[in-house]
Amino acid sequence: MTTYKAGQEIDSYCTKCKLDLTHKIVAVVSNKPAKVECRTCYGVHNYRAPRSAAAAAAATPSAPRASRSASSGGRSAGARAAPEPPPAPPEHARISLYAISEKFTVGSWISHKTFGIGVVLRELATNKIEVRFDAGTKVLVHNTAPLT
Repeated sequence: MTTYKAGQEIDSYCTKCKLDLTHKIVAVVSNKPAKVECRTCYGVHNYRAPRSAAAAAAATPSAPRASRSASSGGRSAGARAAPEPPPAPPEHARISLYAISEKFTVGSWISHKTFGIGVVLRELATNKIEVRFDAGTKVLVHNTAPLT
């Protein structure tokens, strides 16, 4: 049986972003996540199970970031070896500040306030990209109108 603790990361449906995203558990009641904080918009809300079937299967709490990237059990079915840090951006590279409303293309360099500088590896959907940072590969939301 899985034991949930405040501070662990878990996939949850974000009521602000309207997407399945990584959240930090804020409160646990009867060994079930009760309140979570979105790691993208920092909104705090009741825990809601992920809406996608793939995310629901992987909705177990993740290990700390350092050990998760080195472990063979990641969030995706195709587990990989420890990710290599992104190469240094070329001198002529344009590094864009990350914003949820901006659209990024494969090969674009991004400066994220938490993860640092990374490169876009692939576009997962019209509003999700996979970016390689020094801390590992992250899925970020992009090309989404800001909520008002």
